[in-house]
Amino acid sequence: MAIGDKQKLITEIVSEVLGEQAQDKIKFEWFINKHTKENFGKYFATIDNIFKSLNGDTIKNQSKRLVPLKCDAFFGGKLNFIFEFDEFQHFSSARLKTFECYPSELKLNFSLEEWEKLCAVHKDRADKYRHSKTTPDFDFPGGRTAQRAYMDCFRDFLPEIQGLNPTLRINEFEVIDIYSINKYSYNKIEKILNKKLSY
Repeated sequence: MAIGDKQKLITEIVSEVLGEQAQDKIKFEWFINKHTKENFGKYFATIDNIFKSLNGDTIKNQSKRLVPLKCDAFFGGKLNFIFEFDEFQHFSSARLKTFECYPSELKLNFSLEEWEKLCAVHKDRADKYRHSKTTPDFDFPGGRTAQRAYMDCFRDFLPEIQGLNPTLRINEFEVIDIYSINKYSYNKIEKILNKKLSY
């Protein structure tokens, strides 16, 4: 299944199980492509440290044009959380490095230990994925991978500060045997959601 197709499928099943329409075009004024003290509040020092640990260029980061970021989906109502589907490229060495900086009090809807283990297993493949791609603030081979890890932190830190519930993450390895919408798929996703939403 092509990258992106599995995300759409899982999002649709999650939406059906939760009984809430997934919003995939929503924008938040605080969800932008660089970290600011205004948006990150108490976590600004942490995200700034993460950015620097990934060898980001602060001057280029702060001078780049503001662009709204997208999330895979948003579930409103009483759920009020961002949903992210993490494919293999999210489990890189850079992402593993970001987890080392996560404060213990940060509320997450996924197992940090599990995500770290997945990074350890898949980082070589993830690091090779589009390795030549760079970005203005991560201008080196592997820069796009570093930026992805940096931006994933936005999805973990910002919701708490901005009054949302913790971001719900499902990774491709949890649903590797789901290829279509059927009773098995619904039951499996329901079990995953019940576990994650009880964190």
